[in-house]
Amino acid sequence: MFHILTYGTLLGSNLFQTFLGGPLAFKALPRPSFSTLQQAIFPPYFTFQAALPILLALTWPGEKLAQVGGRELTQNSGLWGIFSENNLMTAGVPVFLMFATSAANLLVFGPATTKVMKERKHQGMMSETVAAGRYEEGHRD
Repeated sequence: MFHILTYGTLLGSNLFQTFLGGPLAFKALPRPSFSTLQQAIFPPYFTFQAALPILLALTWPGEKLAQVGGRELTQNSGLWGIFSENNLMTAGVPVFLMFATSAANLLVFGPATTKVMKERKHQGMMSETVAAGRYEEGHRD
């Protein structure tokens, strides 16, 4: 049950952010506000997206062997089960790739993007200052 809830949460949050939250915010907000919103949302979002595949692997249900009195006997469940020979290519590798790409977004691409956005904002402010100085100089003559 926890495995299905984790998968649903992971899928739902991805779909919401990709197809609703991000595009609607981009259309509705001015660029500086959108940039500020993205800088605030993405670190926790990528943390969430990196943590859920770990939880997905830990709650891997495995194969049910028997059920007696409401208790199940399973094999290949949990972290070792998802990376077992039977499940490695169909589940282990995809879950690992979900974790790896989200961790890369959190630790590498997110901070690099934020740095570039801050530099562009500063560069834009400098360009506006220079342009304003030229405009004022042009009116002095």
